Amino acid sequence: MNKYTKEQYEKDVAFIEKTDRFVTEKKIYLAYFVPLCGCLITHIMYFLIFFKTGIDEMAIFNIFSIIFYIVTVSVFKYVKEKLYIIYAAIAEIIIHASLATICVGLVADFGMFLLMLVTIIFLMPNRKISFLVLGICVLLYGTLKLFYLNPEYAVYDIGISLSKKFYIINIFIGSSVLVYVSVIYTMMNNYKECKLRVQNEQLRIMASTDPLTKLSNRRAMQKNLAEICKKSKTTGNKYVIAIGDIDNFKKVNDTYGHDFGDSVLSTVASVIDENVPENGFTARWGGEEFLFVIPDADVKEGFSYAEKIIHMIRQQTFSKGETTFSVTMTFGVCEGLPDDNIDNVISNADKRLYKGKMNGKNHAEYAD
Repeated sequence: MNKYTKEQYEKDVAFIEKTDRFVTEKKIYLAYFVPLCGCLITHIMYFLIFFKTGIDEMAIFNIFSIIFYIVTVSVFKYVKEKLYIIYAAIAEIIIHASLATICVGLVADFGMFLLMLVTIIFLMPNRKISFLVLGICVLLYGTLKLFYLNPEYAVYDIGISLSKKFYIINIFIGSSVLVYVSVIYTMMNNYKECKLRVQNEQLRIMASTDPLTKLSNRRAMQKNLAEICKKSKTTGNKYVIAIGDIDNFKKVNDTYGHDFGDSVLSTVASVIDENVPENGFTARWGGEEFLFVIPDADVKEGFSYAEKIIHMIRQQTFSKGETTFSVTMTFGVCEGLPDDNIDNVISNADKRLYKGKMNGKNHAEYAD
């Protein structure tokens, strides 16, 4: 599988299957529901702090925020387009962060939530809304920093001690949200990357595999042959190519039909693939013709494998109604040297296949 190994492919498939089992509709619902509950709890806490410290405007605003989140939590299950609720929550956070900065100043760092939203909003599918929120958040943060960097301009002078308490609370809440979102984003990203790799590999396999026999197709085999030839020139080792053809296959199709003929082809392909060594390659070369190539091997080894395949194919029986029959196969085998032209080696193997057909079929030829 080139650089993308079979082991990595299997790991990716296993990860996708595991994720699909884990990510149920209930868990997706909870992924949205939990942050909304967190916002509700946070605003209850903010209300108590603002009410206790006499910051009436923010205490009142947080009453509306609490009501908003109670409603969203209550109806969330029944809302079909859940992103609308998320966008509404983002709007509430923007307004709350801006008003809190105006009331208590920049030191408490409610403005941090505006910057936090910039990173979160781009996880949303609607890019137009993402850029709109980006513009609003950056503009608001810049404006608030310009006018409220000096604590004296804030509506309330809450002092350094309370500002630090707000700052610590806000940092904790903001960090928790970012960690939560980062974990979900990482899982989503890993899942998408695995799925993309698997889909690309499946497309590559489809493009290089014969759909009937599941062997490599001619185009894929030509790439393998080119690589083996190149490697042979580097190492100085030989390689062997064998081309085989099912004997009298037209008679099988004419007698039993093409569907049954396809079944015979699939069985023969499996026998060939199972009896070629692991470092070899097999392909459906065309019609009822097959080719296998073994690197670092000579003609005698190729002949031995071809004869073994011929013997195994003879043992296969096929039944159609009350008729049982078997098929035979003929191979032409040719050795390739480092300086040989690969097309000439294939041509010689093909000539020996033709010679085998002329000499009674059902055997392998390896000499001119």
